[in-house]
Amino acid sequence: MSKNNAYAAAELASALRDEPGDHVRPWAGLIDDRETLELLNYLDMVTERDLEDTRLGNEIIDNVATSTVDEAVRSGNVSQMKAATGLTNQSEKKERFFVEIADRLTHEGAVGLVFGSPGSGKTSLVLDTANVWRAVTGGKVIANVDWEGADAQFYSDDEMLETMASYQGPVLAVLDEVAQELSGFGTGSKKAEAFSDSLLFIRKRQEEHGEYAKRGSVLSVAHTRTKTAKEIRRVASFAVEKPDKTRPDRARILESEGGKDEWQELSTYQGITDTAETYDEYQASEFEVSEEYDEDDEGGDSASDKQEAIQRALDLHLNEGFTQEQAGKAVGYSAGWVSDKVQKFRNEELELNLEVSESE
Repeated sequence: MSKNNAYAAAELASALRDEPGDHVRPWAGLIDDRETLELLNYLDMVTERDLEDTRLGNEIIDNVATSTVDEAVRSGNVSQMKAATGLTNQSEKKERFFVEIADRLTHEGAVGLVFGSPGSGKTSLVLDTANVWRAVTGGKVIANVDWEGADAQFYSDDEMLETMASYQGPVLAVLDEVAQELSGFGTGSKKAEAFSDSLLFIRKRQEEHGEYAKRGSVLSVAHTRTKTAKEIRRVASFAVEKPDKTRPDRARILESEGGKDEWQELSTYQGITDTAETYDEYQASEFEVSEEYDEDDEGGDSASDKQEAIQRALDLHLNEGFTQEQAGKAVGYSAGWVSDKVQKFRNEELELNLEVSESE
């Protein structure tokens, strides 16, 4: 095999480790012995569970992986060594999955979505993420799920904001079963717009909500990507997607620059197990969008103050290179608020005397 062909084979093997595709089994490219390959394919076909989740499957794959690594090192086979590296790194990636999501939610004002079809394991993923987030931050977890792991429950957007403001410290709101309410179709589209406005207040002090300045973030179970309301997708900075209902152990992390609703796939993970948490997965969780929000209703700021804050934030972000989070902090608002104003400015919905550098 030529050097170029060897590297091409290695890259293909690594790609298969991350995402084998609908018609390719996960061990494709790992096994040189044809009889062992045929045995694994046969066992996977007749076994009800994924073969990788069974003791027999793990024993066979572990033995083959050991042989692959040994042979690759002895012969200096580039393709085999790269494939073996992809195999051994997979379990390491799996362990980092929840830490990666929880880390994104440690940023105050962060909004994350979990896309996927019904039954794909979205709620389980959210609950396990909440536990990791709490371990990392020491903060409070609130939820509209009947789950003993929550520090408090809420059943509307108003209650969510009030509960956040009752704690002095970081708060993660876990939202389940809001997909139907916020689908973006029919009357739900108005509710989705109202709720997206409320998400701009999860990092804010408001006397009507409670004693403390809110230091919140939100992780919400949603529809599939295309069925989730655009208004909700625009305020999210990242998402987790469960792409295949028949493979609940798989998930991918997506990233989006606030306000754009454009998603970039960052990484794919396999081997994610179901949660050990106890909750009634067949009981629908309650959530109600209780009112319309004006994202500029700050109870005390004059119109001129608000206009000045918008002008200053956009100037910092668009001309001085501040991130949306940094610009928001400078004027006392969230990154989501800045994102919303940037979008409206670009759509010429704001009357501002602001010159933007040509690089923008």
